[in-house]
Amino acid sequence: MKWRNKGHEFDGLYTNMMRKERFYLFGAGDYGQLFFKIMKNEIEIISFIDNDPQKKSNSCITLEQLDQINEESQLDDKTGIILTMSQIARMSAVKQLNDRGYQKDIDFFVMEEFMSVYYVDKYDQVYMTSISFLPSTICNLKCRHCLNFNPFAKQFYVREWEDLVRDVDLFFESVDRLMIFHLSGGEPLLYQHTADLLGYIYEHYGDRIDRLRTVTNGTVVPEDKVLEKLCRYPIEVTVDDYLETVPQYSDQFKRLIEKLEQYKIRYVINKAESWIDLAPEKTDYSQESDEWLERHASECEQTWQELRDGKLYSCNYAAYAVVARVLDGQDHEETYDLKQCSPSNKKELIEFRLGYNDKGFTEFCKRCRGFNQKDAQMVIPALQVDAPFYDDK
Repeated sequence: MKWRNKGHEFDGLYTNMMRKERFYLFGAGDYGQLFFKIMKNEIEIISFIDNDPQKKSNSCITLEQLDQINEESQLDDKTGIILTMSQIARMSAVKQLNDRGYQKDIDFFVMEEFMSVYYVDKYDQVYMTSISFLPSTICNLKCRHCLNFNPFAKQFYVREWEDLVRDVDLFFESVDRLMIFHLSGGEPLLYQHTADLLGYIYEHYGDRIDRLRTVTNGTVVPEDKVLEKLCRYPIEVTVDDYLETVPQYSDQFKRLIEKLEQYKIRYVINKAESWIDLAPEKTDYSQESDEWLERHASECEQTWQELRDGKLYSCNYAAYAVVARVLDGQDHEETYDLKQCSPSNKKELIEFRLGYNDKGFTEFCKRCRGFNQKDAQMVIPALQVDAPFYDDK
């Protein structure tokens, strides 16, 4: 989205939010449960809505389906809906709400905007729902559709400890609270500083982070000395299950789970049905107008940004493309220099984190299909570069 009224793009949203006296949370998964935990004492939450009737709420509130609410006419002027799900899952939910005549920012709100606007307007605090931090792209897999674009890179990208600490400290000079700090990769369990970095983040800023998380592809079993460090902190490890594609790692996957349980490290197994191929080698939107690219970026619904070199990057996948040399570089309009932050531009920082910049798109948008289901190409997760070709899903 292109800045047109910097520092005031969300003027009026807080008023619309606070006209509501109670809310449904649409999405009872991981994001929904975490949102409920954070906001249950701030707003009145009626219940969860979820399209999966089998999903269970871990919280002390009930779970309903959207049709139940419509049939019972429970959505009035004082009742709103907050979308508490990932950007991909959110696309179909938005369509459901629009089809019923509900309007964004009037009848329903998205989680990221709701929380950031709520905290800055009510408490004068910068609250962000997430940040992605990439210390290294080192990985033992060679995935054809890697979102770090490792198949395009001539060598792995590895950052020094001092640079990582400097970025973390600078980030928390400007940000008061964070929902999810996501330490990404590559394969984080192959990076020598992962355990120490998670420890540093928790010891210095753990009281300002609602969930400190890293991820693994499930094929690496770390040494006990690494696990001994990780178990000291309340971190969460997302274990990706790619065994249908790389079954040769089944023993490692099993031993990894056993080790995490042995050391009482919290973990969640993620079995993705498909990945999205951003397809930079097949895509060329370079002849499109700036207006078209701005619309393309806005429709993408990609909600992650990267922290690197003292800056936030508009789109973490655009930043990864530069690291992998898929792109030569990024324009300064696509970044936000945290060294320039001050109490007077908190709302500007939040707007950037919520998708605004001076261009309204990134250079990578000219090479990327985006996450919108209309353009996205779904592919088999973790399909290896040297594997026989399979039809895309």
